[in-house]
Amino acid sequence: MTKLLIAEDEAKSREALASRLRGILGEEALIETAADGNDAVAKALQIQPQLILMDVEMPFRTGVEATAVIKRHLPQTHVVFLTAYDRFDYAVGALRSGGEEYLLKPASEADLREMLQRFLGAVPEAPREESPFATSFRLWVRQHYTQDVSLEDAAQSMDMSPFYFSRQVKAATGKTYLEYVSAYRIEKACQRLTSTDLPVSEVGRSIGYPDPNYFTKVFKRATGFTPSVYRSRSREGKE
Repeated sequence: MTKLLIAEDEAKSREALASRLRGILGEEALIETAADGNDAVAKALQIQPQLILMDVEMPFRTGVEATAVIKRHLPQTHVVFLTAYDRFDYAVGALRSGGEEYLLKPASEADLREMLQRFLGAVPEAPREESPFATSFRLWVRQHYTQDVSLEDAAQSMDMSPFYFSRQVKAATGKTYLEYVSAYRIEKACQRLTSTDLPVSEVGRSIGYPDPNYFTKVFKRATGFTPSVYRSRSREGKE
């Protein structure tokens, strides 16, 4: 049985998110809610969910504090932070406490489906330790991948010289800056093509390729298929 816990102190937001997830996962899923950090810890230990959606700011215990306690007892439970703050340093601190992802509130339908597919759609691999730079760079890409940011501007935004930044990216990912960003965009495109009904042109636009023809060219070069064929084959494989 799929078991989720939503920890959110704002009642309307909590119930709305539970309702949306119920609509996606169906009535057979167990979806529990918690109104504060202490409640989140208690509920998590009680039901042992596969996934927790954890608000960062809550009474009694913050989401970060609650996550630290939960992960000590339930290391295999996935934690996705919910935050209204689009701040890079805020997100880095939250993820270092044991979370694996964060969503800006209110999360879109596409983001929710991608998140569920990632954490509930397959057996997760064993977590790998990563350097502080790798963590920071991964989060930076997540926030900026839809923008056309040069290596020089990316390095400047992380307070590094282009040469040092480039070396750090290669050491952390095994790819160049442009290769990593492109691969991340294609990964997002694959997720959206299989988990949503967005038009192909809109999928391309949402990952930073406003020209549909160029998006199709880049996608086919990376996957061997056009976006339409990839979507069709993926859905045939699930039937």
